[in-house]
Amino acid sequence: MATYVPFTAGEFLTADKLNSRLIQELMEWTPISTIGSFASGFSAASHTPMMRKIKVLGAERWEYKGRITVAAATILPNTNTTGFTFNVGYRPTFEHGWMLTGGSTGFYGVRCTISTGGLLQFGVPTAAPNTTSGILFDGCYIDAPI
Repeated sequence: MATYVPFTAGEFLTADKLNSRLIQELMEWTPISTIGSFASGFSAASHTPMMRKIKVLGAERWEYKGRITVAAATILPNTNTTGFTFNVGYRPTFEHGWMLTGGSTGFYGVRCTISTGGLLQFGVPTAAPNTTSGILFDGCYIDAPI
């Protein structure tokens, strides 16, 4: 594996050059609906759920943002529910998970996982009502996804 060198000795460095060398955008923010499909009961909200791919100091990172709308009674407590499936090329090599904020969950968090098969699954604890109305995807990322 080659060593990452952001700039060479003696090079005149500007802010633009420094930023472009430290962070590279491999795929701009893209609505996830164009790189996979929603399951029944799930859809894009007005704060469109999106994904982008970047490199930070030579290491790849996938970032996510936006809100996913959930139809009433779609996520049953203590059950994994598939909300979205990513197409090949947008699936990680290893499973990853996050705790997210959801709407109408009775202040319980939403468990979110993404599998190597591209399944984006959600769940709420047994004590949560089955009234989840949305899931905030902001701040989620995967470092070294492949």
